[in-house]
This record gives sequence, structure tokens and C-alpha cells, in this order.
Amino acid sequence: MTRLSLLAGILLCAVSAVSAAELTDINKTPINQAGVPMPYGPAPVAPPGVTIANYTTDETVTFETQAKPAMDARIAALNAAGITTLGGRVVPLGNNYSYVIDYLPTVKNGTALPPAVLAATYNNGAAYWLANDATAAMNSCASSFRSARLPVLGSYLYPVGNGNAFAVDYLAKNELRPTAEYDVKFMYYTGGKFTFESDAVKNIPAYLAQFKAAGVPAIRGKAVGRPDNNYAVQVEYVIKTNKFGDRPQYSVSRYDSRETFPFEKDALAASKTRLQSFTAAGVPPVSSVSRPEGTNYSYSVDFLVENIYQQGGVIPSAAIETYQAQETFTFDTEAKKALADKVTAFNAAGMGVVGSAVTGALGSFSYVIDYVAKAGQPGPGPQPR
Repeated sequence: MTRLSLLAGILLCAVSAVSAAELTDINKTPINQAGVPMPYGPAPVAPPGVTIANYTTDETVTFETQAKPAMDARIAALNAAGITTLGGRVVPLGNNYSYVIDYLPTVKNGTALPPAVLAATYNNGAAYWLANDATAAMNSCASSFRSARLPVLGSYLYPVGNGNAFAVDYLAKNELRPTAEYDVKFMYYTGGKFTFESDAVKNIPAYLAQFKAAGVPAIRGKAVGRPDNNYAVQVEYVIKTNKFGDRPQYSVSRYDSRETFPFEKDALAASKTRLQSFTAAGVPPVSSVSRPEGTNYSYSVDFLVENIYQQGGVIPSAAIETYQAQETFTFDTEAKKALADKVTAFNAAGMGVVGSAVTGALGSFSYVIDYVAKAGQPGPGPQPR
């Protein structure tokens, strides 16, 4: 072998050894990709996580073996209410046992349950000297809400000064702004007044049945104490909502009559007759109250209107507008006749008249008409009252 061949062999072995070492090092060292922007495709995003919530209860049982059947029954109730449950676990609570249930606190758009409803309370703000009068007004008001297909949860009297007022609790649909998914929310309604806790317990099934009849899943009911040392029934129920706020289907509006009477009883009698005009006009009345008007008395009527939600705000389905006659009359009898003819024409046109009055003085009488204007309905247009 020549000296040149020997030298070439030594060099080749050295290069091979260096190359093997370098490859080994490369395999052990991660290669960082250069941050070159791609001309296509979306930017990488992390997948959204699923939120899991815990349902807890103050209910307890004495033995751990009793907690599992109770938990299974509650899981079935939650599932029936439209809630997706993910199982649960028995936990100690004080010296007893309870349970915790995992569930998804949202539901997709289009799910029927749980429903979107609101529990609301109505009171007309009037105090009645006699409890019998307050009770009669309360029962009539509750009947009006039911006639308008708004489920009534309960009604009750409460003291105001030396008299009694009333309130009516009812359910109304929540016209939620459409979203891809809605939040599940547990709510509590407390109603009734019972002297003994056992009486409240006996009435729990009746309250649960009311919610069921209204299509609202009631999870449970229990007896609770009231501030007046009596007892009430508390119902736990579930609804869906979202982060854009409540949008009740109905609202209550008030109409102040133009009529005046020397005695309050006459004003109340007239108000009850006037309720029929609201019903005929297609706006359900719920209650009427008397009010002082100078040295005389008049009355007001509360009625239901449906809220129409649209981009930019909400408009009522109906409102009371005023028509002011342009003509004048020498005598009030002429104005009354013209008023009666105009009232007939308004009613025939579907603009129900709920009040009217002759105005002016001798030589210059006129009249005004208060009528129900419905959204989208043509008419003479609103005029200053």
C-alpha cells in the first residue's frame, strides 16, 4: 500500500466517525420549525372546553345507603327537565349524607325544555278598607290573568296602612333573544301562608302540580318558614335564559279615565262596567282602582299588552290613544250626538273606545275619544291628550 492510499484511508475513517457523532446529536436535539406564515388555512385555535356544573341540595338522609336512591331520583328529575346530567356522588353533610350531581349548565337553541319563563308579581297599589273587598278584587284579578292564559301561581292579601292590598303571582313567557345556546338556571318560588308546617307540607303536591300544568319542570318542593312565624311552600324549578336580559311576553299598562264622580263607590261601579270595553277591544283588563280627582273621584284600569321585540327596542301590541274632534258645537247636546256617532264609527273600525268626554263651554263644545290602537293598525293617529 502506498503512503497516499494509507493517508486516504485514515481520512475516510475520520470523516465517518465525525458524521456518525453529528447524526446522533441531531436525533437527540429537536428541530425548531421556522415561523414562516402560510398563505392559506385558518389560524390554529384551541378547542373550546365544556363547562360542567355541580347541582347540590340541602336535603339529607341518615344513612349513606339511602343517599344513592335519592340521588338517582333527582338525576331522573333533572333529565326530565331537559338537563344533561353526568352522574353524581354521595357526600357527607353534617352528621348525615347528601349528594352532588354533575350537569351541563347550558342547552342548545331549539330545545323545548327547560322553558324560558318568568315568574312575576302584580299588585294594583290600592288599599281596601274591608278585607272582603280586597279578596273580591284579588279573585277577580287572578281570574283575569287566567283568562289571558297566564298561569297563576298564587294570590294573597297584605296589609297597607289600615287596609288591605292584594298581589297575584303569575308566569309569563320570556321572549329571549335568539342565541346558539342558553344557560340553565335554577329558580325558587315561595307562596302560601300556613299556620303549621305540616299544612305547608300537605300543600306541596298542589304547588308542584301548578308548575307542571304550566309546562315548567318543578324539581322539588319543601316547607319553609315565613317572617311572620307562619309557613310557606318553596318550589325549586328550572328555566333557560341567556346573558342578554329578560324580555317578558306581557306587560301591564294603566289607563286613567276622564270620567269623574262625586262618590268613590260610583267611580268603582263605573270602572267595573268599563272593563267590558277593554275586553271587547281585545286588550285583557286585569284590575281597576278608584282615585281622587280634585274633590271628586275617578278610576284607572290596568290591562295587559303583549311586547313586540324588534331591532332597536320594544313596542307594545296596543296602547291607548286620544282623538280630539276638530269641529265645535254651540250646544252640548249637539256635541254628545256627534260623539256617539263617532264612537260607533271607531268601534266598527276595530278601534275600541274605552273612554270619551264632551269638552268646552256654551257656544264652543267639542269632544275627545280614548281608543285602543293596535300595532300596525291604521287610524287617525295619536293626538295630544
